[in-house]
Amino acid sequence: MTSVREVAPATAAVHDETLRYLDFGDDRDFADVYRGLIAELPDGGVVRGADGRVVWDLAALAHPEDASSPATVNPSLWRQSKLMGIGGLYEVVPGIYQVRNHDLANLTVVETAGSVVVIDTGCATETARYAMSLYRTHRPDAGPVAAVIFTHTHVDHFGGVLGVTSREEVAAGRVSIIAPGHDFERLAMGENIIAGNVMARRAAYAFGELLPASERGLVGCGIGTAALAGGTNGYLSPTDIIDETGQTRVFGGITFEFQYTPDTEAPEEMHVWIPEYGALSCAENANHSLHNIQTLRGARTRDAARFAHYLDEALERYGDAVQVHWGPHTWPVWGNANVRAFLESQRDAYKFIHDQAMRLANHGYRPDEIAERLRFPDSLARAWWNRGYHGTLNHDLKAVFHKELGWFDGNPATLHPHPASVTAPRYVEAMGGPAALLDRARAAGAAGDYRWAAELLDHLVTAQPANADARALLAEAYEQLGFQAEGPQWRNIYLTAALELRDGVQRGLTSPVQPEVLLEMPLDLLFDFVAVRLDGPRAADHPLVLNLEVSAEQGSLRIRNGVLHFRRRWLPDADATVRLSRSDLLEILGRPNRVDSLIRAGDITVDGDPDALRVLIGLLDSFDPSFPIVTPVDG
Repeated sequence: MTSVREVAPATAAVHDETLRYLDFGDDRDFADVYRGLIAELPDGGVVRGADGRVVWDLAALAHPEDASSPATVNPSLWRQSKLMGIGGLYEVVPGIYQVRNHDLANLTVVETAGSVVVIDTGCATETARYAMSLYRTHRPDAGPVAAVIFTHTHVDHFGGVLGVTSREEVAAGRVSIIAPGHDFERLAMGENIIAGNVMARRAAYAFGELLPASERGLVGCGIGTAALAGGTNGYLSPTDIIDETGQTRVFGGITFEFQYTPDTEAPEEMHVWIPEYGALSCAENANHSLHNIQTLRGARTRDAARFAHYLDEALERYGDAVQVHWGPHTWPVWGNANVRAFLESQRDAYKFIHDQAMRLANHGYRPDEIAERLRFPDSLARAWWNRGYHGTLNHDLKAVFHKELGWFDGNPATLHPHPASVTAPRYVEAMGGPAALLDRARAAGAAGDYRWAAELLDHLVTAQPANADARALLAEAYEQLGFQAEGPQWRNIYLTAALELRDGVQRGLTSPVQPEVLLEMPLDLLFDFVAVRLDGPRAADHPLVLNLEVSAEQGSLRIRNGVLHFRRRWLPDADATVRLSRSDLLEILGRPNRVDSLIRAGDITVDGDPDALRVLIGLLDSFDPSFPIVTPVDG
């Protein structure tokens, strides 16, 4: 197999085919990405926290516009990465302004008579504050923030809210927090907290957080540049819920009409139409990229048919009047004909994915077979905005099967297989042992079939995690697959796998669950997270009832049958009543050894069985944010 310093002929061939197939002479996007530029990002796009630590660095991923694609990067991905490396403050139309590429997501400000409305905040307090400072520098006469709109439940759209407004402003009723759906809070918290550890670990792969920014590593993430390097996520609960299409809110004479679009790119999502500006945002249901039906970091599977349905509805409702489409990622589209063409093309891409996946499923094809057989028609495939810079056609087709038919592909052999820890050694033995398998993998690599080489070597690395030859060859296979990938998440996953095979799992990764978010979480949601941490098999032998008073808020916990239930009232048969502050509750959940010292200090009081709280805390698991992915968890 090729050495790590070389780009294989098979990889070069993939890049040559990309250059032949796509129209690299089409430079409209490069004109549009600069349109309306008022000011470049200060300090070269470097954002620092209060302690001086860099939390965002656009310059690390800004690629020269005239630079040709390097041999280690798919030319299509290189083109998109160059576009996404351009940031600043922009006028979308007079009255609507965006700060772009200071964060994974854009921050949009809509001016009204005497106030401004902010739509989506980015991930972090620091980057949102930086964006608002840039906006205020160039629009000093704009009024105070009257409302913040969260278009959907992903952290890069609400996590920067404390850089835009404050808890006090919202509590006083001076700022509204507008969000879609009565389940917004539960779904936002559920995705980012309940599954936070595994999702963050997988996101580190998908978004290249562990890779160096270079032509052999991270070049971007398709709809943004990079993930945050330690920014502070915040959260404020919605005060105004949108749950029906056509609902409006008016601020300073400017109308915000909402199209409710649940179960699309997020489980709760909405589009925003501003008729006075002829401006439409379809949130993340329309981007300069194909989106995910199933994210590679892990999230609930989405509904491709609903993507198409709601984009078609947007065209029906607003298509005749719309003059500009802007979104929380990438750059706007101007002109009625251009916007319509953009939305129609994106709509048809998602409809094709859904309908054709189900057509082949109805013929009996399995997910991998469906993904291997289908390609977009040229009319869709050659449109830059349908390229796979976030989702890909391949994994979106598989996701439709999963959404509609579930994880079981219908083949009885996949119904109850042995786990990989059992099958891997058997596969190695069946192929004649480690040396024979290595020979087969080398031959596959020499033939340019790195997918087959990776599949073979994965068995050997699973069976023998310390086998240096197997790890080295598998890393080489993953590296070539990463160099070939048009999708940045595919690239980042492959290259991060290669990095960890060579250097081992990076230790010291931090927990994704940040105190600023937990402090805002309702108690029932907080204890949903605690319930996920409960070691059920051990807890089955320790039934327990606790009454709680947390910062004057009452509730109770009951453990039976290895499960934890929370209720918003005290129970009469409690083993103990525990009184403590919200911050002390979070302290003992994160640092169980602090229980006794806080009780001795009087910060926690326990009436009843003094061991009841210790038993509860002792039954909770802790999660390793650095668990292995390319080698066995128990390896």
